[in-house]
Amino acid sequence: MHLKTFLAFVGLLSPALAQRIVPGAYIAEIKGTNANGFLNKARTSGLKVRHRMTLNQETSIFNGISFDLEDDTPENRAKINSWGEVVELSPVRLYDASAPLAKHVTRDVTEVMRKRGAVDGPYGEYPPHIQGGVNRLHKEGFSGKGIKIAVIDTGIDYSHPSLGGGFGPGYKVSFGTDLVGDRYTGSNTPIPDADPIDCAGHGTHVAGIIAAVDKDFIGVAPEVTLGAYKVFGCPSVSAGNDVLISAFLQAQADGADLITASIGGPSGWTEDPWAKVVTRIVEAGTPCSIAAGNEGAQGLFYASGAADAIGAISIGSVNNLNAPAILTGARFSTGSVKDKDFGYTPGSGKFGSKSLEVYVPVVDGQISDVCAGLPADTPDLKGKLVVVRRGTCTFESKATAVVAKGSKDIMFVNNVPGVVSISVTAAGVAVGAITTESGDEWLKLALAKETITVTFDEKAPAIKTAFANPLSGGTMSVFSSWGPTNEMYQRPHVSAPGGNILSTYPLIFGGYAVLSGTSMATPYIAGVIGLYLEKAKKEGRKVTPAELRVGLSTTGRPLIFNDGTKNSTFLAPVAQQGAGIVDAYKFLHSKTSVDTELLEFNDTQHFHQSMSFKITNNGDKQATYKLTDISGATAYALKEGSTVPQQFPPTMLESYAQVNIVPNVLTIKPGQSKRVVVRVTPPAGLDTARLPVYGGWVNIASNGVDRLRIPYMGVAAIMKQATVTNFEQGFPVLSNFKSETDPVNSTVGARPTLDWSLVLGSGVVRVDVVSVSNPEGNDVPVFSDNTIGSIPGYPRYWNPRSQTYDDDVNSAVFSGRIVKKEGDPSIRVPAGTYKLVYRALKLTGRKGTGRDYERWESPAFIWS
Repeated sequence: MHLKTFLAFVGLLSPALAQRIVPGAYIAEIKGTNANGFLNKARTSGLKVRHRMTLNQETSIFNGISFDLEDDTPENRAKINSWGEVVELSPVRLYDASAPLAKHVTRDVTEVMRKRGAVDGPYGEYPPHIQGGVNRLHKEGFSGKGIKIAVIDTGIDYSHPSLGGGFGPGYKVSFGTDLVGDRYTGSNTPIPDADPIDCAGHGTHVAGIIAAVDKDFIGVAPEVTLGAYKVFGCPSVSAGNDVLISAFLQAQADGADLITASIGGPSGWTEDPWAKVVTRIVEAGTPCSIAAGNEGAQGLFYASGAADAIGAISIGSVNNLNAPAILTGARFSTGSVKDKDFGYTPGSGKFGSKSLEVYVPVVDGQISDVCAGLPADTPDLKGKLVVVRRGTCTFESKATAVVAKGSKDIMFVNNVPGVVSISVTAAGVAVGAITTESGDEWLKLALAKETITVTFDEKAPAIKTAFANPLSGGTMSVFSSWGPTNEMYQRPHVSAPGGNILSTYPLIFGGYAVLSGTSMATPYIAGVIGLYLEKAKKEGRKVTPAELRVGLSTTGRPLIFNDGTKNSTFLAPVAQQGAGIVDAYKFLHSKTSVDTELLEFNDTQHFHQSMSFKITNNGDKQATYKLTDISGATAYALKEGSTVPQQFPPTMLESYAQVNIVPNVLTIKPGQSKRVVVRVTPPAGLDTARLPVYGGWVNIASNGVDRLRIPYMGVAAIMKQATVTNFEQGFPVLSNFKSETDPVNSTVGARPTLDWSLVLGSGVVRVDVVSVSNPEGNDVPVFSDNTIGSIPGYPRYWNPRSQTYDDDVNSAVFSGRIVKKEGDPSIRVPAGTYKLVYRALKLTGRKGTGRDYERWESPAFIWS
């Protein structure tokens, strides 16, 4: 079975996210009262609380309040927890926009885009739409008309002409609100207003992917109605989960057909309040699409919240087939060329408005990289633009060589396809970069002894272009986060174009940008869902969130694995790509459906010997189905001979499970269904200590035309046997203490600090206190130990694993106070000698079973 909610959420959330919790800020889910009733009781009880947000939005999904507790002590939290109307008390946790990994923005792009004609009719052959099958739906007339999509983000620049030019009824962005105000940082109290204008950029880019109407590109669902729910300030920093809960509840209350959020943070558990609210909203009938996260570098078992919420649709990222770029325009002239336009990427410094003669140093028929410096007979280069080839040595050393000869204007030539942004620290030096093609043209002119003059104009319009992406185009983005979750749920469900995506950006920042992230893939799926809902609405048919989740997950196309530099011969693991890239056309038009989106076989201790699903023929003709297995690569989660997770790319094996499908051929009449049983034998010969995650797809082909694929996934190991604590790198460790036996560690008056780190998630981490000098005082049994109680704030629940570097550490500070049991006020301990006992619950372990924990005991220390 899945590790489910056998734990009661009490106290603080994940310590691995301790820096991501707002000190003194809490969310209380309440019953039988409202926010005012809660505040009144707090004040009459002598508690100083400051209201942050009321969390109900007139819905039955969640009734709660967030507040700041001025005197944030265990005693005061225990008092609140004891009230019968308090269902649950949890801290306000901070989340970030699923931050873009690249950004290329220039001003005056809007005018350039307006002047360009349509690529191919009103919808164009836009590469991401070709990849996901959206272009075919556009040609059939699908546009998302009549569907309302709520965008939870940094707001939307609705003044952008490609996004409708206004806000309110009758406009593309017709509903929404600002829940926080421009000065909100995530930690301070939100100050809402009614205007969700975007001052950061992220939300406008997301909105354009869904619904922009532009001459150069078009959104996935260009006629949907958008709602803008601004949950970040200016600039966007973080958003508390109280704000996110409020936004989701408001969007549902406003009648959104879909809620989408490109927001997240490391979790892997379904128990964060935001995740639970998402689940309730989905259960009430409103689908939610959420970014899977941009932590692909962290490897497996690094799922993001609230994409890990039960019922949510988690979205991974696929690289664009090409790499669009928005370049700054300039011109050059020679004796044979007059005012020819070219584009460059600005770097540090500014060229301003001026004309410069170009100097091209040539070595062996190529533009020099000047790594060996410029020759001694090089003329004085003052007032000249020096062209330098990228490669071999650092940009700083190249700039130093050029500056030594008098120039302070440098144009680098990229040595690979595409564009690059370059910065140097040399004072007063302006740098830019041109493409390989532009460099080759200038080299030919230089070899022909022609004088080249470049003219820069700081008001020049921009140039939009695109480059082929042969290295990784059409494969999973290396930054896309991997599953499974700590509870063995597979994430993501499906993937979509998210790497190198051109979309709208606030007009004050240039109007357009090229960004990368699961932030960009998620609105693509939101648009696809908008097209599906439009079709269903025309057919007079209601759609459930489960229908959308299953349909997207079973109509995707698996992709081969790419490590960022080259393609492999095998398919990427299900843990990375889920169903693979979305096939929007098949999603809307398939005549076959199934009743499950994933076959999750769990680990070998909780292994499902068989799983089944139902196939339904929704066509008007009898269909014969043939079922086969398509295997994806097996990936090791841990380093060889280690308990520490591997960073990307993990070790891959072409070692596949044996899959038995019964029946593997079946005939189904129109409107009828039949059940299929799948039995899986995990791959043999694996190093189970490294936690191999295997998977693939059950391929369902109908008459050679209609095709579905159900992803399956399992872990060929017993998760409870895996180490969760980072013992290997020296954790836990006690520091800053007065040692009973070792003077080296003695620090008079210090507060002993226990630092701990996790290599896998843990549902419970305990830090208990044992009296060494007064054993009779140890009257609180904790499994095999007799203790005096716990450090306040412990146990801590639903802890994600730490990132794979050494400074992601959690701390438990002994301040001379303990709690006898959870929810009790803290009490002071007398002077004496003590030690700390740390425990971390293993994955799939049971809270009440001592042997399911890892245990570590600190050295004895003196407290006085």
